[in-house]
Amino acid sequence: EVEVHAGQISLFDLTPHNPSHEITVGFISIINGGFLIALAEEPEIQGILLERTGLGQTGESYIVGSDFKLRTKSRFLRDSPKNVSVKSEGVTRAFANQPGEDLITDYRGTQVFSSYEKIELNGLKWVILTEINHQEALFPLEELKNNLMIMLLIIIIAVLVGSYYLSKKVVSPVVEMEQKLIDMSKGILNPIYSTQTRHDEIGHMFEALNKLVNALNETIVFAGKIGAGNFNATYQLLSEKDKLGQALKQMKEKLQEYHKNEERLLLENQRSMLNGEEIERSRLSKEMHDGLGPMLTTLRMNIQTAGLQNTTKKSLLNHIDETISEVRRMSNNLMPSVLADFGAGEAIGNLVDQINESSAIQIRYKNDMPSEANIDDSIQITLYRIAQESLNNAVKHSKANEIKLSVTAFERHVSFFVSDNGIGFDPDQSTKGNGLRNMRERVKLANGTLDIESQPTGTTLEIEIPTA
Repeated sequence: EVEVHAGQISLFDLTPHNPSHEITVGFISIINGGFLIALAEEPEIQGILLERTGLGQTGESYIVGSDFKLRTKSRFLRDSPKNVSVKSEGVTRAFANQPGEDLITDYRGTQVFSSYEKIELNGLKWVILTEINHQEALFPLEELKNNLMIMLLIIIIAVLVGSYYLSKKVVSPVVEMEQKLIDMSKGILNPIYSTQTRHDEIGHMFEALNKLVNALNETIVFAGKIGAGNFNATYQLLSEKDKLGQALKQMKEKLQEYHKNEERLLLENQRSMLNGEEIERSRLSKEMHDGLGPMLTTLRMNIQTAGLQNTTKKSLLNHIDETISEVRRMSNNLMPSVLADFGAGEAIGNLVDQINESSAIQIRYKNDMPSEANIDDSIQITLYRIAQESLNNAVKHSKANEIKLSVTAFERHVSFFVSDNGIGFDPDQSTKGNGLRNMRERVKLANGTLDIESQPTGTTLEIEIPTA
């Protein structure tokens, strides 16, 4: 049934009644009180709907009438469209004025992606649908998914390879550096040799760490030298803010000051001991000379006046004379009176005369130190004791037949020189006697200098002692 209004053209679907199954549309209109009716086949609509551009191999477009029957031919069915019933969700929704797109089951029972919409024009009611097979529609997505999976796998491999590379280039050196820092915290300051040669920030960090290790080692060496008493050791500050280096330098200065004070106290103690020894020698010499000497002289006089046999008296007198000579010799060795009366020059001259009388060695002595020279008594004693030690050593050990000796007073120092033509010795080798060591100590206490040159052809000893 078609409702017709005057002046209006109404359309109605006559396709089910066309034996050729072509889309047929009827037109009816009221004109001048009469009906104007026309029929038209529209094969072009079928041709348009069979166009599959963009729909792939399984896509199609078709029209469904209000009786839920196909109005256009199906690509997939040989039956007449009027015999194909289409009551899919898309058709139902379109006739209910709910156009849209969805995944539905079509008239063949196949899942398709469907786009549907109702066509309503002057009484004509159709639904047009455009559909494509679900699998074909998703094929690009599946291909895209596969491509994405391959890309993801490639990315994962690249990430793993990159991680390994970064581990070797970054993590491994950092771990190595961490271990070196742990070692440094334990006081282990070995040089750092990286397993990789690099010129980036990591390499610069290793270089800086090596510089730190070298600097600390230099600091340790400097501290060790200071600890060993080498106060002439030098240290170059790493920068103006090198607190450790500054502290070590201050410690060096303090230790140097303590060392000087210690040496000064030691010298003072040695001088005190030496002075005390010389005072004691002087006291013993005086007592032997002034006390024991007169007693022996008195004893000799008593023996001479005693009523003894001549042989007995003569024997006793010889023993008394020998004892008096020995006492005089001992007193003279302890502190010769000529040393106090005329100075070291004359005292050494007497010592040379005694040795020349008792030894086969010829000693040539030159005294250029006048008795009126203003030289401290301690220096006079030092020169005499050095002469005793040097001549005693030369007589005992040098195997020389000639010794040259001189003492010379200058304006600010006294020079003592002795040489022999003996077999020589090694001054750096320790000897059993204390002679050379005693001379060194006496010279040191007098703030003087001692030079020894010894060869197989002889030995030379030269001493200078300041007097001002």
